[in-house]
Amino acid sequence: MDISEWKNKTLTELSLLELAYAHLGGASFYQLKDGHLKSILPITLQEINHAKHMEYSKNFVAVVGAFAAIEQIGFCYARTDMNEFSNSASSPILKALYYFADYPEGHMDTKAVYALRNSFLHNASLMAIAQHSNKPSFNFRFDREIQTLVEYSSVSWDGNIENYKPEMTTLINPNKIIDLASSVAQKALECLEAGTLNVSLSGGEKELYYRYLKHFS
Repeated sequence: MDISEWKNKTLTELSLLELAYAHLGGASFYQLKDGHLKSILPITLQEINHAKHMEYSKNFVAVVGAFAAIEQIGFCYARTDMNEFSNSASSPILKALYYFADYPEGHMDTKAVYALRNSFLHNASLMAIAQHSNKPSFNFRFDREIQTLVEYSSVSWDGNIENYKPEMTTLINPNKIIDLASSVAQKALECLEAGTLNVSLSGGEKELYYRYLKHFS
């Protein structure tokens, strides 16, 4: 997207897709006629990348930040060159992984990531016990050495704590979750550049601005 003319535009003159570019573009700020426009997304990604190298923040803060960034993309955007995600009320994290991480709907990895997100954010726990019988339960252990995002246990677990055994542990690589945050944001930007990004916020320009952008005169 050509942003060279933004310096001659005020905030209210930017289109929806221009605001989306400001959100996704990664610059520290954009010069407008009436001030500077900043996005919280690159700030979040920078803080995640900083935290993942720190001994006392890499296991929780960085991963929670990655979940937030992925969900932010899934909340805001979809694609016009793909079939629409079947459940419009589904979690933004599942939508983000479908539209911008090449995971098909219902893929076990997306179920695992979503389960970890719920247990991690609500209980600061790696044990994710499903609330519904048709959802999988996991007891995760972080392992930065595995080559895949998730390495599933050889024996499945039914979520009953009385039945849990160590061989039912599922390994998950937190660094790959963090990498997903950056790659999902980058893919959304590429879709915008290709003309296939759909801003799915019901509030349009106003919601995108007030949720995720800041304007400084």
